[in-house]
Formats: sequence, C-alpha cells, structure tokens
Amino acid sequence: MTQTAHDDETCPQLTLQPGRDYTLLHGHPWLFSGAFRALPSDAPAGIVADVLNSAGEWVARGHLNARNSLAFRVLTRTPDEAIDEAFYRRRIARAAGLRRLLPADVTGYRLVNAEADGLPGLIVDRYDRWLVAQFSTAGVERQRETILDALESALAPAGILVRDDIRVREREGLPMGGATVARGSVPEEIEISEGAVRYLIDPHGGQKTGFFLDQREKRQRTYQLAPHLASLLNLYAYSGGFALAALAGNPAIRTVNVDSSGPALALARRNYALNGHDSETHGFEERDVTRYLQAAGDTGQRFDLVVVDPPAFARSHAKKERALHAYEQLNALAARVVAADGLLLTCSCSGAVNAAEFETAVRAGLVRAGRSAQLIEVFGPALDHPTLPGFPEDRYLKALLLRLA
Repeated sequence: MTQTAHDDETCPQLTLQPGRDYTLLHGHPWLFSGAFRALPSDAPAGIVADVLNSAGEWVARGHLNARNSLAFRVLTRTPDEAIDEAFYRRRIARAAGLRRLLPADVTGYRLVNAEADGLPGLIVDRYDRWLVAQFSTAGVERQRETILDALESALAPAGILVRDDIRVREREGLPMGGATVARGSVPEEIEISEGAVRYLIDPHGGQKTGFFLDQREKRQRTYQLAPHLASLLNLYAYSGGFALAALAGNPAIRTVNVDSSGPALALARRNYALNGHDSETHGFEERDVTRYLQAAGDTGQRFDLVVVDPPAFARSHAKKERALHAYEQLNALAARVVAADGLLLTCSCSGAVNAAEFETAVRAGLVRAGRSAQLIEVFGPALDHPTLPGFPEDRYLKALLLRLA
C-alpha cells in the first residue's frame, strides 16, 4: 500500500536487493541505483518514494532521482511521517535548536547542514536577520516553495536569498543560475560578528554563501594564540578572517594576506577598517599563493603563524592522487616560511581526501621542507556543521595545528 508523501502526491514503492538495507539501518542516508531491484525510469526527478527491503518491509522514505547513480536520499524512517511543510518546519526548528548552543555574539552560522540535519540537498546559512539557501538536489528543488514557506514560518527572517550558482546541481539534472531573492529583501552586504570581530559579507556574489562559516573554531583558536605571536601569514585569505581574528587578540601583530582575487582583498581591507585597523600597516598580496611562498621562502621571510586554507583540491575520488600531491607541495612551501618554533595551521575541505590521508600528505610536505613538527590540535566539523555517524562522505572538514622545529 502506498503512503502519503505530501499533500498532492503518493509515494511509489521501491524494493531493495537482499541485504542492501544494511547501510540505511545503520544510519547512512544514501542508496545508489544498484541497490534496487528496479527503478522507474519515468518517475519525475526528486519525487518522494518509499523503500522496502527484499522481504517487502518498509525501511525509509526519501527523495528519488532515478537519473542519478546516487538515486535515493533518506528523509524519514518513520512510516506515517508525511513530507509536507510541517515536516520541514519540524526539521528546521530542530536544526535551529542545535545552533542556539552557539555563543550569543556569533551572528553568522550554518543553520541547516543537509543530511546531518535530516534535509539532504539543503544548505541554509544565517547572516544576522537574513538567510542564504542552496538547493543542490532534485528533491529539495522540487519542494523549493514548500521549504521556503517553512523557513519563513519557522524563523521569520527579514529575507531569504537562494544561490543556484553551485555546480553540484548539474549532477542532479538541475540548471545552474545566480542569486535570487526569494522572500523579503536581502541587502548587497551584511555585517556579522564572531565575538569581538566584525565581518562584512557579500551574500549575493561572495564565495560559498558569502563567508567561510566552517572556519569559525579555527579563527577562535587563532584569536587565543595571537597574544603570543608577532606575525601571521594568511594564505587564501579571502576577506581576511584569520588575520582579523588574530588582530582582535593582539592588535600589534603584523599580518600579511595573500589571495589571487583583488575583490576579495578589497573586502578584506574594508573589514580591517570596520574593526579599527589601519590596512596600510599590513600586507595585502594579490598573487598566486604558490608563487608567493616560493619567493618568500627564497628571501628568508618567516612568520610565527602560517594559515593555509585552500579551496577543495579534490571533489571526487578520481582527483584524489593529484590532490594529495598538491597538499604535500603546498605544505612543504608553507613550512619553509614558518619561524623556528612557529605554528602551521593547515586545512582541507576536500571530500575525497580523508583525515588520515590529509595528515600523511602534510607530513610528507614537512619532510620535503626538512622540518619536524609537534601535532598540537586536530580539527573536524564544528557545532553548526554536524555530520552523521556512519556517513564518512560528509566529513570533509579537517585541519591540523602543528608546531615546527
């Protein structure tokens, strides 16, 4: 018997091959096409469907996209739970409840983190009174208006911006687009705070949804370390986040920001001014990071803390080996400019590279640079970027803090 999916459709039922319900029962939220006995080729992409095990017993309800090898994403394991606006309001309210554990002076954070918040394909970031959403799968795209209504109802934001400029949409058969104001109004620029630091973010055109919210805990550690440091090199600086956190902890620290984007560094300069710092007394280098490091190493420049926060080098397993080589090379160059007993904070957001592989690549880079190190701290996902037990594919955020001899 079919179950109610939401107000205007019923769920098709899909039967699994024997034993293929194991991962679902142990918390994994995905099924690939090969797990099913058959898939309906005429089912609309993103429709809600029920999954039955090989004995015909109900297992889960979720979004189906038979055109994608990643065919099914779990929404609920409760048989009588309809996928309607009330469902989305409940999930959003629960996600918001977790974020209330953040300090009150943090006004920018991830509100909904896709599968980990029970809403696969949906990312929602909160910037003060505004929300920026990304719909990356056919399932959430199909229910976009219902989800927007639920966000409005649950949170009453001043406005909701949708960013469709993410390439992952193409894998789901969805078009890429730009930024669209979907509810209320959203300014071109928003000011947020992280403790003592204020940041201007660009929700319409900035990287990701406007800011690297996933680095908040590492910025906080930089703030705490800053009183003991005289200099900081901020690589892939974007809008100056790590340097500004350090300056909040030690206004006398000398900072250098390196990024290949002129507009990003212009925003960084404005963030310096916003926080009362004279950008003319600090460094802003619009250069390729690798070339900058090669020149800095050759001329004997040294910094007490070097922050390496590159974009993802590997979004798929096909690019893993090349990414590992790139991490090794980058960290070798960065290690050359770390002062004796100085610190290296090195980060990765490559989903195809796990934590052990990343550490191995960093260690190989240190060997190439002739530096030995102490591992001080290991970072993973933060409170507002939760993951699921048994879902390693989502554990893409990782960072190491090392002290170099």
